[in-house]
Amino acid sequence: MSPVIIAARILISALFGGLVGFEREIHGRAAGLRTHILVCVGSTLFMLTSILIAQHYGHIGGVDPSRIASGVVTGIGFLGAGAIIRFGASVKGLTTAASIWAVSAIGLAAGAGFFLAAAITTGLVILVLFLSRIEERMELKGCQRKLKLEISSANRDAIDEAKRIIDDYGVKISRITTDKEDDKVKVDIDLLLSRRKSEDFISEISALPGVIGAELE
Repeated sequence: MSPVIIAARILISALFGGLVGFEREIHGRAAGLRTHILVCVGSTLFMLTSILIAQHYGHIGGVDPSRIASGVVTGIGFLGAGAIIRFGASVKGLTTAASIWAVSAIGLAAGAGFFLAAAITTGLVILVLFLSRIEERMELKGCQRKLKLEISSANRDAIDEAKRIIDDYGVKISRITTDKEDDKVKVDIDLLLSRRKSEDFISEISALPGVIGAELE
């Protein structure tokens, strides 16, 4: 294999990895441009090394050029796992971990000279990653949820405080209805709540003076 072919495969790998990494970078992910380029180029070097070993020592017998590549596929999982973070009930970083895994495959393909498959896969990965914007727009529509409050009649200001907290969390209120019962007021607040919005505002509202109970339905 000539030096020109080796250099071309490494540079093309860096380009493909950089394209995917750029998308992650503009979304502010920790594993961004540099990480994806390094993974892609590293995978390419592993594949080139595998090919070189097979070419130089294949006559000995028992040389499998796919052995190093299979090690890359297994080992890249540890790097991807490091990009996954758990926040309570939600998990973040799965998409970035998947993109790292895909980039390693692109690097192996580029190293083997399978440029067409590497290019198609790169374009498809970028397209899939940009689908997150469509998902975000869909989630902006949100779903209707009802927040039921019981507030002491002596602390009706708690309703305004609850509205302020909800607004601080970026949750939209579509309707508020109140019903007075003896020494307390029942308040139903219709919310437009996205899956991406935190529900921590419920605990803050529950801690307000005069709030007897708060429940999200």
